[in-house]
Amino acid sequence: MRRQMVRLILAMVLVAVTLGAAMVLSADYSRSPDPKTGFKIVSAKVRQDESFFWVELYTEKVGELEHDLRKPVRLVTADGKEHRAADTTFAGTPADGFTEIWYKFWLEKEDLEQALSLKINDGVLVVKAGSGLPDLDKHGEAVFKSENWSKSWLGF
Repeated sequence: MRRQMVRLILAMVLVAVTLGAAMVLSADYSRSPDPKTGFKIVSAKVRQDESFFWVELYTEKVGELEHDLRKPVRLVTADGKEHRAADTTFAGTPADGFTEIWYKFWLEKEDLEQALSLKINDGVLVVKAGSGLPDLDKHGEAVFKSENWSKSWLGF
C-alpha cells in the first residue's frame, strides 16, 4: 500500500514538472516588452513563398505611448541587416489611436535563419531568438507565440 502511494506521488510530481516545463518552453512573447516601443508582439506567422518567406507580426499597444508614424519600423537580423515592412495594417479608433498593428516583411532564407528583432518607435522587441530555420507545416506555414521558434523536446 505504501509503495503504491509513493508511485502515485512520483507520477503526480512528474506530470506537474512536465506541465511546468511545457508552459515555460511555450511561453508567450515577453511579458515585459521594451516600454519605448509602446507595443508588444502577440504572434508571428511565417509562410514560405517559393524561395523566400513572408513574416507577419501582430502587435498590440501597451501603455500610453502612441505609435510615431514619422519613425521607421524595421525588422533587423542578427548581422544588422534592416528590412522595411512590405505591408502595414492598422486597427483602432480615433479616441484610442492605433491599438493593433500588423507588419508584413519579405525575407530571404539567409535572413530568416538568424535572430530577428523589431525596431519600433525608440525601442526594440525580440521577434526570434536563436538561429536556424523554423519548422513549417506541410503547407509551408507556422505561427509562433514566443521568441523561441524551435520545437521543444516535447514536440511543440
